[in-house]
Order: sequence, then structure tokens, then C-alpha cells
Amino acid sequence: MRYPGHVKSILRTLTRAFRPRRKVAGPAAFAAVFDLFKKVLDSNNRALEAITDMGEKLGGDYLFDIVYVRKAYALLRDEMENSLRLFHELVRERYAPLTDRFLEIDGRIRHVIDETVSIPQSLVVSYENITDEMKGAVGGKNSNLAEVRNAVKLRVPDAFAVTTRAFDAFMRENGVFEKASLPAAGSPVPEATLHELRELVLHGAIPAELGGALEKAVRKIRSRCGGNCALAVRSSAGEEDGEHSFAGQFETVLNVPLESRAVEHAYRTVLASLFSDRAAAYQARLGYDIRGMKMSVACVVMVDAVASGVAYSSSPHGDRNTLVINAAWGLGTSIVEGQTDADLFRVSRDNPREIVETRVGAKEIMVVPGGKGGVESIATPLDRRNQPSLSADQVSELARQAIAIERHFRKPQDIEWALDRDGSISILQARPLRAAEGGVPGQAPAPAAADGQKIIARVRGAVVQKGAAAGTVFILRNDRDIPSIPKGAVLVARRDSSQYVRVMTGVSAILTDTGTPTSHMATLCREFRIPTVVNTGNATRLLEPGQEVTVVADDDGATVYQGAVGNIVDRGLEASMRMEALNEFRKRRYLLRYISPLNLVDPLRDEFTPKACRTMHDILRFIHEKSVAELIEGAGSGIRSGAVRLDLPVPAGIMLIDIGGGLDNPEGLNTVTAGQVASIPLRAIIAGMTRPGLWRSDAVPLRVNDFMASMLRVPDITTDAGGRVEQNMAVISREYANISLKFGYHFIVVDCFCGEKAKNNHIYFRFAGGATDMTRRSRRLQFISAVLEEYGFGIRTKGDLIVARLANVQQAEAEVVLDQVGRLFSYTRQLDAVLKDDRDIGAFAQKFMNGNYELAGSAVSQETRREGMGA
Repeated sequence: MRYPGHVKSILRTLTRAFRPRRKVAGPAAFAAVFDLFKKVLDSNNRALEAITDMGEKLGGDYLFDIVYVRKAYALLRDEMENSLRLFHELVRERYAPLTDRFLEIDGRIRHVIDETVSIPQSLVVSYENITDEMKGAVGGKNSNLAEVRNAVKLRVPDAFAVTTRAFDAFMRENGVFEKASLPAAGSPVPEATLHELRELVLHGAIPAELGGALEKAVRKIRSRCGGNCALAVRSSAGEEDGEHSFAGQFETVLNVPLESRAVEHAYRTVLASLFSDRAAAYQARLGYDIRGMKMSVACVVMVDAVASGVAYSSSPHGDRNTLVINAAWGLGTSIVEGQTDADLFRVSRDNPREIVETRVGAKEIMVVPGGKGGVESIATPLDRRNQPSLSADQVSELARQAIAIERHFRKPQDIEWALDRDGSISILQARPLRAAEGGVPGQAPAPAAADGQKIIARVRGAVVQKGAAAGTVFILRNDRDIPSIPKGAVLVARRDSSQYVRVMTGVSAILTDTGTPTSHMATLCREFRIPTVVNTGNATRLLEPGQEVTVVADDDGATVYQGAVGNIVDRGLEASMRMEALNEFRKRRYLLRYISPLNLVDPLRDEFTPKACRTMHDILRFIHEKSVAELIEGAGSGIRSGAVRLDLPVPAGIMLIDIGGGLDNPEGLNTVTAGQVASIPLRAIIAGMTRPGLWRSDAVPLRVNDFMASMLRVPDITTDAGGRVEQNMAVISREYANISLKFGYHFIVVDCFCGEKAKNNHIYFRFAGGATDMTRRSRRLQFISAVLEEYGFGIRTKGDLIVARLANVQQAEAEVVLDQVGRLFSYTRQLDAVLKDDRDIGAFAQKFMNGNYELAGSAVSQETRREGMGA
């Protein structure tokens, strides 16, 4: 029989979807595969527990030393190697490149532990490509500003960093240290020697490779701004803007034309300032040898600034309730160099961020770009001197950004900013604010309570990350609303999900009804230092959307206060800040980068590959998901021997293969009842399938074109190669079930693991086919998607095929979901025949969720019924 092109396409899709890729000889062979699968899960779990322990210990609440780091990573590495060995045995080495990724990541971690953080090979790096481990190569200023751009997601001008590798290449090319008359290490450097060093640098040759890299970077910037911009070329020494500020010690060259020769000249000028008298004296006081300092350089596009200035995210005088902003017309040089009497705004840190004090400065001088490069100071026009250089709204927005930067870096920040002619704020520098902070490094206590503040709720649960945060409650009903979560929200959800990684840089706290402290999401929360409590049981019922609250996560759970209680949040932040003073704690930022973050979030995406694994957590996620896929393939490969018939009150025609503990059938009967099913997941599905009123034995009338379409499909999608109609089949154990069903023209596969450990549990659901035209089959898939999304499934659809998956759920929740899946089996068998209009989709989904399983009613138009009767 010859079929139309679109029918062939559909048949090919179904054939690919249901064709097994691995043959398993029989139940005994599959039972061996299943046992190996469980070993992979156990090994994965031990590795995840090791990651969880490292995340907790290195997350800021404990003191630790390098001995702990080495022992903890050795344990994790052993478990990772065991997981990989078992996984490769399970999948028969199909994913061999995964071992290469493991060895590469392991090498990076060992570099960190051995205190040899790798330096990038590039001489020049664009800000969008700067990562945390590059800090030693690009210096504090470049690293911090790139982090504001890439992690905090605030506006930062286009920029590139010239790395310390370029510095080394320049110094070698010109023999700077060899030619100068340097004293012995540790001795003061004479002024004459400093002058000699500066001259060697200022007149040195740019190495050819560096010159090419600078030319390429300049061309890239020019292509983005059309050539109508200039650069600020600034120092970013290895220790600058880190433990020590080096404020004002090195040279900055402003308004540098976008020409390679001009950039090279500015680069040499900045390098030479490393050997200025004041810089050398500063380094000597800190115990640095002048040969040891390495200079990276920042090349940042100049903002066409209307106003500029400095923001202190907290008052430098110890008032944690306010922040301070200085502003003046033109470039910020007039402020940082003390050239003018700037405006001052003192702003409340609490919402709304009200201006509590305004002092308009005289602003007699303003700095502007010079006509031929550089900058010049001019008299401020008289009509602008007495005007505030920022509006109230601009002050509020700048305060918001300053607090966001402080919370990201976990320290009060000294921030340079500029306001362009469009009213947009750009961040030009962020470094730790040099203010007195009491206390010594140690264990970070939980934030103190707020006396007299109204408590909305106290919830118990598993504390993932201690801390305090304020924000507006956002109750997440299903994952499709994740992009709608506003920045700064307190995320409240029924279950935890690694999908939240998409918004984790923006939310202030997370509370979930269910979940475990070893889940993927929990690991991510520790990585992002987000106050989080899971398994609260009822957070979604206790809190209301839109409430402004303060969440305090401590040892017992979470206390939720009404409103934003600034002193609680600030005290919790200060406690974590003190931990940043530890050398090993700073190293944690590098180490956990290769261990904890989860980048492989969605296994349904094409990018879910070994090559995409960037952390140990990614590798474990890949192993878990591909092990599940291997199990599904094996269970669906045509096992028939040893099957027994399941006798149900509905004509489902299911044969069962028990691979261990799935049936209570000591007599070896050929037919068993639902009461003899011991498989936890299958028992839940049966309960849903056999619910009274769901299984319809009467025929739903079809239209003529639906009937013809279904007739065309029958020979190819209802028989196997021998022309025999296949029976429905389930492979089961105590905690596992793989069910393959064909009801008429409908094809369903469900694979589920439902045990005591939530992180092992998964539900995989696949549905295809139908007796009607493609439009109505598509409507049924939309109906199924709407129902499954309510239970947190991730979903992918193509044509009349739907694939959905849910993972990391508690056993009780999984049983509830599987009961609903069983109801879908029965309810949707004839649903496509009555979905006349797109509006029916939502109506039927709502009826189903409310327990109304009628296929007729207000959701089905009279026209639908008349056409059906006519057919």
C-alpha cells in the first residue's frame, strides 16, 4: 500500500521511537542488567553524598584546612571511578568519551588542591569568556568586573583583559629584569633602579604574538561600537582589588583611541606604573618583591557619561542600614581623585530604598574626554552646579545594583559607575569596601531573630543552606512558569528541581514542600549560597503570592517574618563575610567550580552529551540518565518467556515478567490478580487505571475522515513484523516497572523506579498515536502535557509523540503521580475523538484534575456530537 508523504513521516517517527536498540535474551538476562543498574545508582548516590558533604563543609559554615580538602576529594574521586566502571559495563562502553571528560576535570581539581591554579593560554581574553579560575591570570579588577557582567547580569561595557601571560611575554622579550640593576630580594629598590625599569618598559617592544592578539581584540570592539568609542586602559594586577586594593597606585589611561598603536602605548604606560615610586613603596609595606608582581591590564570601552561616581554598598562608618552614593557630572575621575565637591546621597538599604539624606555638592569642576585623546578638566556650567546629578529613580536603581553586587560577592563593595545619555547605568569597577569589620574568621552563626517582628510562618524541614534573605513570595505551580520568576523573589515550590538553575542567580531564598538535601537542586543552592529549606511539607500552603517576607534558615528549618527585615539579612550576610578571610575558603571558589555546579539540566535536549559535562556533578547526572535509558531499552526489547497474565477488571491484556519481588505468586500460577502485585509503581498505576468510571467500553463515534486515517495506519502500527497483534507487557520488580501498552491506535511506554531514596526515583512517560487526524491527536498531547506539567514533568513533543520525565521525587509523591498516569491511560484512549476545538483542551484538563472523567459535557460542543453521529 502506498501512503501519502506525511503519513510515511509519522510512521518513520513511530518506528524509530519504539525500535529497541539493545536485545536482552530473557528475564534472567534482564534481571542481571537491572542488578547492574542498581549498583550504578548506589555508587552514584555515594558520590553525590560526598559532593554534598564537601559543599556543606566548604560552603562557609565550618572551618577546614587543606588536609580535609585532599581527603574529601580522594573519597569523591574513588566513588566517581567506581560509578564510571559500572556505567561502562552497563552501557557496553557506548559513552567512552565520558572517561576523558572525567580525567580532564580531575586534572583541573588536582591543580587547585596543589595550589597551581591553571593560567589560560590566551594573551587576551574577552570579558564574556573570563571564568572564575582565571582570576590569577586576569587580576582582581578584570575578574570582579567580568563576574558582575556574567554572573550578576548587570550592565558592563565591552571589555577585554590582557593577561599576566602577556606580561611575562613582554618582560622576557625586552629582558627587563635582566637589564636592570636590581638589589637582592627583600631589599629596598633604589629610585634610580625604578626609573630604569620604567624606561625599559615604556620603550619596550610588543611581542609579535601579543601585538596580533591586541589587534584582533581592538577590531572586535570596533565592530561592535562602529569605531565611535574609546577605551579606558587600567591596571588589574594579580592581587589588586582582592585582599589589598592597591587603590590609586597604578596608572589609568583614559580616552584611548581604538587603534592598535594607541592601545599598545597605553598598555606599556600601565605596565610601567608597576615600578613607580608610590607603587613600589606600597608593595614593600605589604611584603611583595618587585619581581613577583604580575600586571594584567583591563581595556574597557569608555561610557559617554552624563554623570559618574562611586557607590559604597554599605556605609563605610559601620551603619549597615544605609549605603552611600557620590555623584558628579562627567567622568568619575573628578571624584576618585578628589577634584570636585560631589553630590552625596545616603540611601536606606531596605525596600523601598528611600533617600534618607541628600547633599548637593558645588561640582565646580567636571572631567570630560579630550578632543585628541585623554581627558581634561573644565568648569561645570553654572546652570548644572546646583542641580543633583542623579534623579531619585536613578539613585534607587543604583542602590539596587550596589546591593546586588554586595550580595553576590558577600562583602560590602566599593563600586565605580557611570550614567550614559540614555539613562542606563554601567558598572566600571567593583572591589571590597575597605571598612572596619569586627570579629575573627570562624563558624558563621545563624542570623539573629527580630524582636517584635511579626512571624508569618515557622516551617520545619531539611536545611540545605543557612542564611537570611528578603523578597516577594513567588509560588511556582509548574516548571513552565520558571522564566516568570522575578529577580529577588523568595521561590516557594511544591518540589525541588534542578530546572531552577535558570533563575538561581536572581532568587533570594527557596522553600519547597518536598525534597532532600542531597538532590541536584540542593547542590546548586549551596553553590549559589541561597538560603534554602526543603521538605517543609506545607510552605506552598502557608505563604501567599506577592507577600514581602524575610526568610531565616537555621538549624531547625525556616522562620518567615512579615516584610523586609534589613537587620536580619545584614547580620546573616556579615557572618558569612568573615569566612571569606580564610585562604582555604577562597580556594573553595575554585575547587567547587569543578565539582558542584550542574550544567546538564535537561536530558531531553540534544546537548545532553559527555562533551557538555563540565563538573563531577554533570558526569554523575549523565551516568544516571543514560543508565535509566539503558534500562528502558532493555525492558522493551521483547522479553516474553516466563510471562504471566494479569487479571484486571478492565480488558487491558497485560502480561507480567517478574525480575525480582514484583509478584506475590509462590504457586507459580499463569494468571495473577491485582492483589498479588507487589511492585510499588505498578500497583499505583493499576489503581489509577481501574478507578471506576474511567475505562469506557462504549465506542466514541468517529468522523469519516478520522475513520479513514485510522484505517490507513492499522497495518503498520498495530502489528509486529510477523503480522501478529502484540500483547501488552510489563517488566517489574519490587521498586521498578517498565510497561509497554497498545490500546487500539495508541502506544504508551512508562518506565519508573519508585523506592525509598528520592534521588533514585524517576518516571519516564512516552505516548504516541491515535485514531483521528493529526490536529486532534495534537490536541490530546496538549491535554496530556497540561496534566503532566501540573506534576512537574519535563516534556518534549514532536508530531503525535510526547516524551515526559520526572525525577528525584519522594516515594509517596511518585505513587500519587503514577496513580494519575494510570488514570491517563484509561481516560485518554478515546479523548482525541471528542477534542473538536482548541478551547476544549483546557476545559477537559481542568475536569480531569478535578476528578470529573466524563467525555461529554460543556467542554464538547454540540457540533462535535452532531458530526460524530453523522460519521
